[in-house]
Amino acid sequence: MAEEGFEPKPYLDTVGVLTIGHGLTFLTEDESRYIVENFRLPAVEKALNARQGWLGGSHPEVQRVLIHMAYQLGVTGVSNFKNMIAALQDEDYLTASAEMLDSKWARQTANRANRLASRIRALHVG
Repeated sequence: MAEEGFEPKPYLDTVGVLTIGHGLTFLTEDESRYIVENFRLPAVEKALNARQGWLGGSHPEVQRVLIHMAYQLGVTGVSNFKNMIAALQDEDYLTASAEMLDSKWARQTANRANRLASRIRALHVG
């Protein structure tokens, strides 16, 4: 590994091959999943909990959905969903779901937003 060095962003190596990290030219799906599940998602969860202290006491599904949102949008991006967050804190899952869908994020990534909003809406009892 010491001979390879490390580059955090993609670059063209000396023969023009797109490379990243320690001389990697590709990742398998299993490798990517391992990185995401064991490093990226835990880091996002930690940062999100630091920013949104209430989250740890919320429904586990709320936690999972917000972690997925933060993985895509960043912790700051999710924190900008102030009306959604207020509704989640009040356990008003229908309003929270509607707030998720009433956003630029939902217009840009409609399928993902609909899936995640549906998971929050499913928490509504009544």
